[in-house]
Amino acid sequence: NEARHARSPERSVAALQSHRSHEEVSRMSETSIFDKTVYLDLVSELGREDTVEVLKAFLADTSRKMEVMASVASDRSTLKREAHSIKSSSATFGFFELSALARKLEAVAETLTIAELLESVVALRQAFERTSQLAQTRLLTADSELA
Repeated sequence: NEARHARSPERSVAALQSHRSHEEVSRMSETSIFDKTVYLDLVSELGREDTVEVLKAFLADTSRKMEVMASVASDRSTLKREAHSIKSSSATFGFFELSALARKLEAVAETLTIAELLESVVALRQAFERTSQLAQTRLLTADSELA
């Protein structure tokens, strides 16, 4: 029975993500969260103004998705659908940490316990908060070096 209750490596990823100390998160390099090359490619395709508008819409939409996920953490179908959407849209901007966590949640949502689903949603929310902070301070400021 102990072996049956042991966490698989996939299940442990979300738990580990959610238990990082504040200091570890602070030291996390920006490159593990964000690939500016992807963002700059998007800017070159859409232009700075349109990219900023789409980024603002992404942040607002993802914030709503995170609220939905937190309120229905045991609804595997909804979690998978929202994780799929977050995975795809965050990758468009180069937000790879967020995209990777959403991809993992989407892939394993059917096999996680309710507690593990809750841990995964918390980890995804924390990644979104880091992503949002980076976007607010680096991408949405008037003097952004990434224009």
